[in-house]
Amino acid sequence: MITQGDFNLLFRSGLRKDFRDSFAMYEPEYTQYLKQSTMNGPEIEATIITGHKRLLERGDGESVVYEDPKLGPKVVGVDKEFALGFAITRRTVEDDKYNKANQASKWLAHAARMTFEYRSAALLDDAFSGSTFLGIDGLRLCHTAHTLINSATTVSNQVSPAVSFSVTGVNALMNIRENIKDENGDPIKTMSNAIIYNPNQKSLAIQIFGSDLEPFTADNQDNAIKKRLGGVKHIVKRYTTSTTSYFLIDTNDNDAHFVVRRPVDFDDTFDFDTDAAKYKTTTRFLVWFVDWRAWAGSNAS
Repeated sequence: MITQGDFNLLFRSGLRKDFRDSFAMYEPEYTQYLKQSTMNGPEIEATIITGHKRLLERGDGESVVYEDPKLGPKVVGVDKEFALGFAITRRTVEDDKYNKANQASKWLAHAARMTFEYRSAALLDDAFSGSTFLGIDGLRLCHTAHTLINSATTVSNQVSPAVSFSVTGVNALMNIRENIKDENGDPIKTMSNAIIYNPNQKSLAIQIFGSDLEPFTADNQDNAIKKRLGGVKHIVKRYTTSTTSYFLIDTNDNDAHFVVRRPVDFDDTFDFDTDAAKYKTTTRFLVWFVDWRAWAGSNAS
């Protein structure tokens, strides 16, 4: 609880008007790589289903072979609740000459936004370890051997060995995206329309994706990356722990989600005994992914 002693500087004249109590924020990041949705129950469930592979040859008069479609396992996601409160005495508010002590709504709103960003970024940090987030095949988001429900084939969406963010690395991601398979192990058409990287890679990204000629070479050959990924969206990840990982994704087919169970809710009350105003904000949401196919990543140390 904030009392007069905590904010005693605000009871005297002479402080400058600029308290530096807030700063400009970047545009929301998590909404650029997680699909937004809501849930109306305590959990959300998902599965996948695949049809048949190929027709079977048969001779004259032979019976048709009948096969059932394949149903994948059920996966369940459960949201988490987050909350924070703020309390301030009436005397502190009354004696504040600058009207700065009681900014509960602004500070709590900022805390909620930062919770969204860091909790979402945890999915990116966990993409190569799988300590927290696992997909429908029981594997991490980026893996060298994703399993399929109707094929013994495995599929990689992770550059191995890892390559740092570079022309070579981005080419490796594009090649991975070209070789994605469905649950039967058959090739599927994929799009790659967003690249995710760290702030310290922005200038390098401009060189890789913006040059008409291939950067870092002396023979002036065409920049194939720009031609293949001409309109790719750049997403800078500022809330991750990793400073080396990067991803190429299809935002349309993306199956990683930010699911809201309870939107950010602000509430306040007054404590009769202590003459303190109390404010709180709560929210419930779930960050999860089911299918990994929209993602390809690399994490060079």
